[in-house]
Amino acid sequence: MYPYYATFFISILLCALGERQLHRSRFWSCPLISLSVLCPVILAGARDFSIGLDISAYGNYVFETACNYSNFSRYMRTHREIESLYKVMAFLVSRFTDNAHWFYFVTALIICGCTMAGLLYYRGRGWCSLTLAWACFLFIIYGDTLNIMRQCIAVAIAFAAFPLFLEKKYLLYFIAQIAAIQFHVTGMIAFCLPLIYILMKIYRAKWIYICAVIACFAAIQFYSPALAYLIRIHLLPQKFTRYLADGFAFALNPTILRLPFLLPILYFNDRFCGFDCYGNELRTTSSKRQKPPVKNAGKKIHLNWGIRLRAAMQDSPEGENNVDRTLGMLVIFVLLLEICTVQLRSVLPTLYRISYYFSYYRFIAYARLTDILRRDNRVLMILALFAYLCVLWYYQNVLQGNNMIYPYIYAPDWFRRITYFSTGI
Repeated sequence: MYPYYATFFISILLCALGERQLHRSRFWSCPLISLSVLCPVILAGARDFSIGLDISAYGNYVFETACNYSNFSRYMRTHREIESLYKVMAFLVSRFTDNAHWFYFVTALIICGCTMAGLLYYRGRGWCSLTLAWACFLFIIYGDTLNIMRQCIAVAIAFAAFPLFLEKKYLLYFIAQIAAIQFHVTGMIAFCLPLIYILMKIYRAKWIYICAVIACFAAIQFYSPALAYLIRIHLLPQKFTRYLADGFAFALNPTILRLPFLLPILYFNDRFCGFDCYGNELRTTSSKRQKPPVKNAGKKIHLNWGIRLRAAMQDSPEGENNVDRTLGMLVIFVLLLEICTVQLRSVLPTLYRISYYFSYYRFIAYARLTDILRRDNRVLMILALFAYLCVLWYYQNVLQGNNMIYPYIYAPDWFRRITYFSTGI
């Protein structure tokens, strides 16, 4: 437990110093934030191969195969059940070393680096504290990154890619999202976020989102027949049969673990969507907007959906404030969506991983909650957040034994750069 806690708090301290320097000098902020990312990356690379179940499931043998092949095309025809970019990454690392620890170092570097890139974007928009959001990542998800490595790479890339969509860099977003899918096929789930965002810019009624969450929760009960049909018509590979299951039950435990901060976010949802990072009320939320008088009010006006969609994709009259409000609504909706997908754990434990594509938004949501409160309550909320994160990590990884990462075992020879001579296959 202590290696994790020590690494986390050193990383958080470096991140706090780096965030503080963002106001003064980027020359010092970049090295500090980079060191903050490097701390958990080194911890991942230096771990023994017994830490994390997926190391023995696919990590080691994919990398060992890459080390034994000098012909790239022949290597790519091996392990067809593994996504292509993961094998490409293994092959590239194997050109420099056959020490698998460096392969896991690079894996963690991609995950942590993409996560930090995404958090920097939301921090730059004044949405949340970078330090608190980074702390949430370390305590909530980092343990999972030591196990489900391919999917965590896909989740981190998808999280970092969504800001490209918000900045209207659609081609770059599409390329990044396809890259996430090529690390793990479940990355296609993240394609729903732009669609939800666009719909929220068109339709502002909250009851629509409540109905959507209820519909999603109901659809989970019938996912298994739908998945079986997609496999039968060959739209999904046969390996997805392991996700088939019968029955449904409510997963109470993971739901309770999320309520301490989900409930305040829902209670302060107006502030969450309409306040800036200092808790000051935006002009667009101080009062309801007055609708302009409509001529011929007795006539029902039907707007073309295509026109509304095009208007939603363009900048709105409210400018950046409106974008923040829509983003706030999206984050709250995603948090509720995560609660729904978490229930899949009661059907089949591996299905729980689908919720990771929504779990990443817990980081910016929890960090933002501390910013929308009054200044005298902010310190108490930050202390409560750190206490919650520490207890949550201990409960999930020590008491429950999630991901088989506790106790931490150090590999003394992890840093050795061992070169090799391929067999010429």
